[in-house]
Amino acid sequence: MAVAPKDTPMYQDQLVAWHNQRIWWLALALLALLALSIGDNASYHLRPAPPPYVLEVNDRGDPVGQVLPVTSAQAIPDTFLRARLGDFIHNAFTVDRDPDEENYIFDKTRAMVTGQAAQKLDAWYNRDGGKHHPQVIGLYTWVEASVTDTLKLAEKDTYEIEYRTITHSNNDQTKTTEYWRATAHLIVGHSQDPESLGLFVNQLDIEEVKQ
Repeated sequence: MAVAPKDTPMYQDQLVAWHNQRIWWLALALLALLALSIGDNASYHLRPAPPPYVLEVNDRGDPVGQVLPVTSAQAIPDTFLRARLGDFIHNAFTVDRDPDEENYIFDKTRAMVTGQAAQKLDAWYNRDGGKHHPQVIGLYTWVEASVTDTLKLAEKDTYEIEYRTITHSNNDQTKTTEYWRATAHLIVGHSQDPESLGLFVNQLDIEEVKQ
């Protein structure tokens, strides 16, 4: 049986049909992807909005209430938790000489505490008649705080943080180094505070470590 030359109308018709078939398959694939994208987008926008959670504060604006709902922090990578705790300790116990910078780190600290931890820090800052409050003493004293070690404890979502403070006073003529240990329990929740990342310290203990 003779084979039709490639330039015959029969071959050209087969080539056109094959080309059209590829276009149809491509069009069907694009339509399927479009339908999937529309479905995902619709389901995202139809999800109920998360309920608003308000962090209770006292008359000075310090948070004193619990953040809800409370879940375990174990799902968060340990390296991230340690880094956030390091930032928290630095911000909580640093006193910056620049008032604007001090207000910034003070607000970041408040955004990460709730419950007992908020009350603990409030009492810590205002001990001795408020002589240690970072927004007050920065005019004549500044403090460097740095984490030296972080240990995860057996108790769920609890860390022990070793840190050091160096206090500069008397126009930087006097420098005092102290060593501290903080025990912090973490929770995950929601807050309307724009500085909050959803990770909170809800229990905090502080003790000086004698060298």
